[in-house]
Amino acid sequence: MIDVAIPPAERRRRKLRRWGIFGAIVFVLILGAVLVLMLAPAGPSVAKSNLWIAMVQQGRFSVTVSAPGTLVPRRIRMVTAGAPGTIQEIRVEPGDRVRADSVLAIVSNPKLEDQVAEARARLADAEASLVSQEASLDDHLLTLKDTLSRVSAEAQSAKLKARAEKGLLAEEVVGSLQYTRSRLTAQSLAQEVRLTRERIKNFKGNRIAQIHAQRARIDALTAALRSKEHELASLHVRAGLSGVVQSVAVQEGQRLVLGNPIAEIAGMRALKAKLEVPASEAAEVALGQPVDLALDTGSGRHIAAVVTRVSPSVQAGTVTVDAEPKDPLPADARPNLAINGLIMIATLPDAVYVERPAYSASGKTMTLYRLIHGGSAAVPVSVRFGRASSNTIQILKGLKPGERVIVSDTSGFAGARRIRIRG
Repeated sequence: MIDVAIPPAERRRRKLRRWGIFGAIVFVLILGAVLVLMLAPAGPSVAKSNLWIAMVQQGRFSVTVSAPGTLVPRRIRMVTAGAPGTIQEIRVEPGDRVRADSVLAIVSNPKLEDQVAEARARLADAEASLVSQEASLDDHLLTLKDTLSRVSAEAQSAKLKARAEKGLLAEEVVGSLQYTRSRLTAQSLAQEVRLTRERIKNFKGNRIAQIHAQRARIDALTAALRSKEHELASLHVRAGLSGVVQSVAVQEGQRLVLGNPIAEIAGMRALKAKLEVPASEAAEVALGQPVDLALDTGSGRHIAAVVTRVSPSVQAGTVTVDAEPKDPLPADARPNLAINGLIMIATLPDAVYVERPAYSASGKTMTLYRLIHGGSAAVPVSVRFGRASSNTIQILKGLKPGERVIVSDTSGFAGARRIRIRG
């Protein structure tokens, strides 16, 4: 077959036609892509200012539990009425600082004053009776001793006389009748001496018993008087503890009975932190764990503390945890001061973590929106969490260090395959 030469003009025409076809195909493809993009769902559009965006990090990760609370006194004294009466004057108000001997209120009880006067009179009468009784008993003892002395002398004289007459009886100078009479007299007086001595001995014992009985009565009256005087002194109601008045439970003119509460005093020298930990985060809280206490005094002061008690029960969704301050409290610390405690649970030396997203929880899996295209869009990604802290949470799967995610509430566009971020 003989080749036929194609004129140059035809070749140019054919080449231009091929380029035209190729250009048309490219145009159709571009047009199709644009149409596809225009027809595909673009997803919701969200202003960047309405989002909270955090970057995934890697490094040392502290597991902490944040809990609000208050400073409470370790020692609280409820001052009660030590005697019945009527409130005459109240000298303090809640918030006042008091010393142990400060008078909180004055109670009036005229009947008690009369009882004290009567008790003093009874005691004075008993003491006077003791003096009189001792004098009377001592006088009677002296009488008995004088009688013993006289009878002893008479008995000795009668004894000597009977002995002399016995010698003269043999010489018939003295008759037997007279000797017998003298001998019997001497024996009678000797017996009287013995009886007098026995009476003195018994009287001394009786004297001691009577004195002891009277002194016991005086002791009882003294104790009764002291009790009444203590009741009388309690009409000036004193704090009994240096601290701050927390509440006053009475009013002037109010009638009191014994034991009525009057005021509550909180000691200032020893305060502890009482934290309310959410029950869902309290499982890992244990005794001895360090706590950082932030005091709500405007000074930004932080105090180191340690967990000393974890309540075994849950109340209103929280567990009460007590923390004992290790550092001295500042001068402006006071009972019921609001605080925030950060309990240090554990430290992971190397972990992937991110600022804690809304509604996230330890050990759970949830969908987060990861930023793409330089932050102009975000797509959903499934993320599995590890251990949670108060402000951060560990990432086990789904995100890498350096990636950025939306950690604010995404319920407004939940389920969207893609969102556009404006601004």
